[in-house]
Amino acid sequence: MPRSPAAPPPAGVHALAREVALPHTPQHLRVRSRLFLVILGTFLALALPLALLESWLLLGGLHRTFAERALRESRLMASLPPVVVALEGRGDAGELPALVERYRTLLGADYIVITDRQTRRLSHPNPERLGQKMVGGDFQSFLRGQSVTETVEGTLGRSVRAKVPVLSSGGQVLGLASVGFLLPRVRDVFWGVIRTSLPWYLAVLALALLLASWLARRVRREMLGLEPEQIAGGFLHYRAVLRALDEGVLVLRGEELHMVNPQARALLGTGPQALPLPLPEPLRPLARVAAGSGSPTTHTVTVAGRPLLAGVVEAGDGSRVVTLRDLAQVRALADELTQSRRYAELLRAQTHEFSNRLHTLAGLLHLGEVAEALRLIDAQAARGAAHGAAVSRLRSLRLAALVLGKYERAAELGVTLTLDPLCDLPPDLPPEVLDLLELAVGNLVENACEAAQGSSGGALGPEVRLLLAADPEGLVLEVRDSGPGIPPALRGRELERGVSSKGPGRGVGLALVQGRARALGATLRWARVSDGAREWTCFTLELPSPPEPPQTPEQPCPPEPGQP
Repeated sequence: MPRSPAAPPPAGVHALAREVALPHTPQHLRVRSRLFLVILGTFLALALPLALLESWLLLGGLHRTFAERALRESRLMASLPPVVVALEGRGDAGELPALVERYRTLLGADYIVITDRQTRRLSHPNPERLGQKMVGGDFQSFLRGQSVTETVEGTLGRSVRAKVPVLSSGGQVLGLASVGFLLPRVRDVFWGVIRTSLPWYLAVLALALLLASWLARRVRREMLGLEPEQIAGGFLHYRAVLRALDEGVLVLRGEELHMVNPQARALLGTGPQALPLPLPEPLRPLARVAAGSGSPTTHTVTVAGRPLLAGVVEAGDGSRVVTLRDLAQVRALADELTQSRRYAELLRAQTHEFSNRLHTLAGLLHLGEVAEALRLIDAQAARGAAHGAAVSRLRSLRLAALVLGKYERAAELGVTLTLDPLCDLPPDLPPEVLDLLELAVGNLVENACEAAQGSSGGALGPEVRLLLAADPEGLVLEVRDSGPGIPPALRGRELERGVSSKGPGRGVGLALVQGRARALGATLRWARVSDGAREWTCFTLELPSPPEPPQTPEQPCPPEPGQP
């Protein structure tokens, strides 16, 4: 069943984020909505308890304020001469309610009550309550000359009031004066303050919401329009890709390493250290070289004795991306590619030669020259047998196949390739030595055939001779050709990469052989030699034998028990 195509990214996603398909998260709120709700919830979670606490404190403060006011105004009423005179019995107590009512209106109290020592009311806002005893609260403290404030349930309702003793000129308690404020009035004041403060709370809430919306937009823009889950998924993809690469990858900022994948850590030997790291000394020139913004510029550095191939690319934000590859591995790949090309050329030469022989045989058979066709087949078979017998002394199937192919290549170029009768190799050569011999034979014989083809060769014709032999001192590979030799202008640089008399794009084979030979301790040199009949250009590769491990003397076996 074909999979449905992934949904396209939203229009607000940055162009950089469109270069990779990131996980879609429809079950989650967008980061903008999440930030908005988080900030709103945080504000409400902080503001509502503070508002309730402030309201509770405000209500308590109002109670204390009205209690202090009631106490102050009660003391005022207790000190009025008409009140003292009326309680002493020296004045008309019937005029007291009207006087107290005028003071109540003037002071703004809900009620003012004057009583005698038995708490019988001499004044009250409700005339029907005159002469009755005052109810609720403490009626003992004023008899001892003490003032009190209290919140009690009275005949007019629940109120905040004060009780102050009325004293005679001699200090005797004559009665009490009480000024009170009903709780509905306190609540009205409280809600009035709340209504006054509410617009400020709403304004602060609106400002918080605007800031939340602005912050959410800013965060989304900084995250390239992606959601947190998409960023986390992209980071996991990015880490997996970096770990799957064969090359080491670094990100440089100035002279610090801000990203190092495991392959780069292995090449640099840094270990699992926390980033950022100071740039190793061998890599510091990479932080100052001119870097390309598209294709990397290539440089060679040596770290802990290991040559590395470094590619540097400018990332665009002041950082640089550096890729590291082991130069030995790069050269090994180049060697393998060169060998593959050599084998392809040999196969092409063999195919071309075989096709020509088939055409010749077909023509002879069409002409009815069966005997001539048979002689051609016998000659070819004899030549193939001779070549097979010659290469059998190499004791390596791969080397033998390579030299057989070179026979065909030399025949295609019109050059005679001769395998020296002294050729002889041991059958147990190490794999790295066989690889070196294959690389050297492939490149040196190819170069020799091309050089001999370009020369007249005199009466003897162009010729190439190959010697592969082993002696107690090591292995020797010698390739001679009848060509003119290396031009004087190139001598001394003939083993450098890119140096060749055949034009641009050449000059790789000898450099590869030289690099592999040095790695195994072998030496490659060339010279012009003469055997009396003609002069030769001779390339010699000498690989010394590895030192034999020291042999420990055999210890005599101890006698078995029971033997002398």
